[in-house]
Amino acid sequence: MKCRIDEIAKLHPGQLLTRIREVDDPNATGYVVYSGKHFLADSFQPESDDGKQDKVIRTEEDVMLVKQGMLLISLTTNKAVIVSEAHEGHLLTSNYIRVDYDSSKIDPNYFCYVYNESDAVRKQIAMNEQGASLVSRLSLQQLRKFELLCPALEEQQRVGAIYRLQQKRELLQLEKIRLEKLAVHALLNTYLQGRN
Repeated sequence: MKCRIDEIAKLHPGQLLTRIREVDDPNATGYVVYSGKHFLADSFQPESDDGKQDKVIRTEEDVMLVKQGMLLISLTTNKAVIVSEAHEGHLLTSNYIRVDYDSSKIDPNYFCYVYNESDAVRKQIAMNEQGASLVSRLSLQQLRKFELLCPALEEQQRVGAIYRLQQKRELLQLEKIRLEKLAVHALLNTYLQGRN
């Protein structure tokens, strides 16, 4: 059975940073901006240490914050993710759409699977992308109309759990490879230093 995103969820865009009035007061609350590197971490992708500090916005205004378990869609990567505990309280920007889903109709892990991996969604994204620039963006109205395959909730939960475990497994495999490389480099460096 197919369902449209607007039948199972309400979509809310994040905030435009230019519309948030920053203050210089060091006592004002500072909010870390939820960025691409946070999204990658929540997607079980290896973190890239670009050496940049997290952007912090100090403001006295009410701002939209991400919460653990919140479902997001990135407008820059056209991928969905569930926010981890590590990023709770970060400021949600207009690069992301918050998906307030009906848990009686859709499982969040399944949503991520079908949104990120299904050919049907990839085709809808390709048909609806706006702009001829390198960064094409979907509109909120287009996203609301996207159709997803929505089997029974129990089946969604099984598929979603398998998808999440697979993502974790892939990250662990990449981490294992990274650690093996470090160990080999350390061993070779020790060997070379011993020859001098």
